[in-house]
Amino acid sequence: WISFHPSSSSKMFAVRSLARPALSMPFGAQRHFAAKVTFVKKIYSDGSTCQKCDFVWKQIQKDQLEDRIDKVVVADERDMSSEGIVLAKRHKVTRAPFFVVNEEGAPEDQEKVYDVYFKLKKEVFAKETGEAEKNEEIIRGMMKQVF
Repeated sequence: WISFHPSSSSKMFAVRSLARPALSMPFGAQRHFAAKVTFVKKIYSDGSTCQKCDFVWKQIQKDQLEDRIDKVVVADERDMSSEGIVLAKRHKVTRAPFFVVNEEGAPEDQEKVYDVYFKLKKEVFAKETGEAEKNEEIIRGMMKQVF
């Protein structure tokens, strides 16, 4: 940010970086952001896309967080060796979409999985989610189980 400091005979501008050094933050306020976030969406055996996956991706775009998603992979029911199916098996995930978060330098066995977008948004991206968004995601998940 830029601040204006009037002085006696001249005008002086101070420019500061938006990035705060870690030492200047209060104790406990530091936040470690994920180095890599993978979004896993599903394609059904008939070739159709997962509606909830599409909804969540639209929500990511609405939240302007698509640049924080490093990779999008597909769990394709027609190809049991697809990258998304492999990730789902590795992490014992049975519903889509889901996210795999890998902290920089951490081994694969320490990857964290999120199958609820608003939790990822809050815990990884440090953004709050409104109740209406949470409820819509929950309802869409329930409707998928019913139909």
